[in-house]
Amino acid sequence: MGGSPSRSLENGRTQGYDWSRKIRYFPYTSTKNADTDIAGLMSHINNDKISRVSFYTTPLDKTQWTNLILYHAYIVFYTETSDGKFWWSLEKNGDALILQMSRNIEDVRDKLEGEERIRKRVSIIPAVFDWRPAVKMRDKSSRKFRDLYDDLIDDTDQLNIEYKYSDERSKKFARIVFLKLAGSKEYRFMSP
Repeated sequence: MGGSPSRSLENGRTQGYDWSRKIRYFPYTSTKNADTDIAGLMSHINNDKISRVSFYTTPLDKTQWTNLILYHAYIVFYTETSDGKFWWSLEKNGDALILQMSRNIEDVRDKLEGEERIRKRVSIIPAVFDWRPAVKMRDKSSRKFRDLYDDLIDDTDQLNIEYKYSDERSKKFARIVFLKLAGSKEYRFMSP
């Protein structure tokens, strides 16, 4: 797991990514055995109930000076099962859908595949420029993890929708997931 997406640069701008049509799973509770981790994931998908969902944003890169239009969006949700309570993040980036799991929210909210998420701090106006992962919306949920999986894989075919940097794919994906999980379904999406 890990590695950064393949992309080409032309005149300093990103031209594209190599979309893999895969889900990358990163469990912070990993057994270091891929077969055991995947069996555990399938058990969670089949048995867990989602009780909370949040829509988070981060800067796209460290050189960004505003987040009014451009930002990366992802979802954090909480499940309860007979095995315990778990935090998850789900997002779309340049090469795959990324699913993370941990017993600690900080692992999935503040990190991406074990590395700190992009964060920018400018001391001039800290309230505006301290870009930690920021929650934009929260809601309760009563959906089953299996329902979310079926919605994303079968119903909306998210693995076959390529990521395009200029097409706001992480935001669109996060909106779809949030609305599938949110209990109230009454949200208007605006820039942060």
